[in-house]
Amino acid sequence: MKNQETNMPVDLFWTGGWDSTYRLLELLFVEKKTVQPHYVIRPQSCTGKEIDTIHDIERQIRRKSPEVGKLMLPVKFVNIEHVKPDPDIEAENERIKAKQYISVQYQMLARYCKQERLDSVELSVLSSETFEYFKSNTTIFKYFEFPILGLTKPQMAKVSKERGWTEYMNMTWFCRRPRKGKACGICGPCSDAVIAGVGWRLPLRARIIANIQVPFRKYWRNNYDKQNSGAFKKFKDFMERRGMV
Repeated sequence: MKNQETNMPVDLFWTGGWDSTYRLLELLFVEKKTVQPHYVIRPQSCTGKEIDTIHDIERQIRRKSPEVGKLMLPVKFVNIEHVKPDPDIEAENERIKAKQYISVQYQMLARYCKQERLDSVELSVLSSETFEYFKSNTTIFKYFEFPILGLTKPQMAKVSKERGWTEYMNMTWFCRRPRKGKACGICGPCSDAVIAGVGWRLPLRARIIANIQVPFRKYWRNNYDKQNSGAFKKFKDFMERRGMV
């Protein structure tokens, strides 16, 4: 990894979520690296909760492990409205979308990297089984490193328990549409938590809802080619407007 080959801080996109927090802890406690976290603020229901979570975890690390806390630089927050459009990145995003699903986060974060002149930022993604671009050097993905590819959430839970990180990991947040400060069970990340084997992190009601949705989620994602026409497209647009995908 480019930024690991020097004494420069490791740039990391950190959302306060399970995956990126695990990588943060690994960098700080195991690799003893100085870390520069980045967070791009978007107008979503979960944004406030994610930022609160980031501050809570950061505060707890500094309180319980002051020496380790010194390795963590203040989080760089930037509003998405201050990230400039980029025709090349957006065109690449459209080319990929024509073939398969791609999360909006990749082109958004690539634009941020280009604007801030960051050529190697760690992005905590677990599986590349169905996404060939993760290890490519395309216009979008050349900015990213994927240090935890191949890990699973249960594996991270096991390692975290062994290393005494469970308290921090239990503070993480993942739901996109929180209701009264709790996970909703309706959004994609809630269903993903169940699929990934950490459904225990959801309250009972949300867990039941998420489990009911799992077969539909899998069908929806395995039939991406049907999502851009007719009733499928209308339903997709409905879900996107409500942050459910």
